[in-house]
Amino acid sequence: MQPLSYLTSPIGMIWVILCLPLGFALTALGYCIINHIPAKWLCDYNETPSEELLNGKRVKYLPSGIAVSLLLSVCLVLCRLQFNKGYDIYFCVLALILFDCLLIAIADIKYQIIPDQFTIILGILAVLISVYDIVRGYNIFHSAWWSPLAGAGIGAVSMMLIDFIGMIVYKRDGMGFGDVKLFLAGGILTGFPGTITAFLIAIITATVCFVVIIVVSHIINGKTDKDSNIGDTDVGDETLSSEADTELSKTDDTEVQSGEEKADQTAEETGGEVGFGSYLAFGPYLVAAVAVYIALFDLVNYLVRLYFDLFS
Repeated sequence: MQPLSYLTSPIGMIWVILCLPLGFALTALGYCIINHIPAKWLCDYNETPSEELLNGKRVKYLPSGIAVSLLLSVCLVLCRLQFNKGYDIYFCVLALILFDCLLIAIADIKYQIIPDQFTIILGILAVLISVYDIVRGYNIFHSAWWSPLAGAGIGAVSMMLIDFIGMIVYKRDGMGFGDVKLFLAGGILTGFPGTITAFLIAIITATVCFVVIIVVSHIINGKTDKDSNIGDTDVGDETLSSEADTELSKTDDTEVQSGEEKADQTAEETGGEVGFGSYLAFGPYLVAAVAVYIALFDLVNYLVRLYFDLFS
């Protein structure tokens, strides 16, 4: 496929230029689709849609849409450089898969739901490109007919395994069943052993994001505590002592909430039992892994081969 030589050719430069506005157009279309699809698509089964879902103003393109558009444009450029002359069908189908992954990510990030309709579209596109890959004998994604089946099985089982671990540790679902169906569909495309690689990419991506979130939250909370301590130093010892005495006297006149009542209240506020885990929106990391696998297909497989060569 020779990405570098294609990039320096006139047709390659034209395609690279065209991918940039294409990414912006597809992202704008994606936001529009999320705002106009039936509200029930973004709800759990038998759940009544909220007013936000019904009014059709769910996501705004600005400002997040700019960054998302640039990201999708880069993915399209990288995809075209790898699947270029003679592989136009690959590029077209993979571009649709990237677009569908964008829709899934927006829905899961915003509403913690993966519409089955988007997952079905991903599965159909994955089947089409897999059949084409095997029948035409290109064998880019799949070396054998059983590869898509193995990829789908590994994808579904890996998600169910994580869910099972969540059940043991937190006594509740570790993630939604939508993630299982999503990675089953994605596994059809990535095949074997590509699904294992995509799963590792998802785990690494999720870990990095969680670490960044924890660090940023720690910095923000630390700054807030520091500002609070500065405010406390302005209060004299007499005032603090007086407030403490007042609070102690109030305990005789107010009803003390029991430990069980507090636990029940916390459980109701969090939507689950106290001390247990909560739903993990793993869908965005799964589609990000599929997108990385497509956009950096040559590099990812080169690194995998390089790793296994260390043991040969």
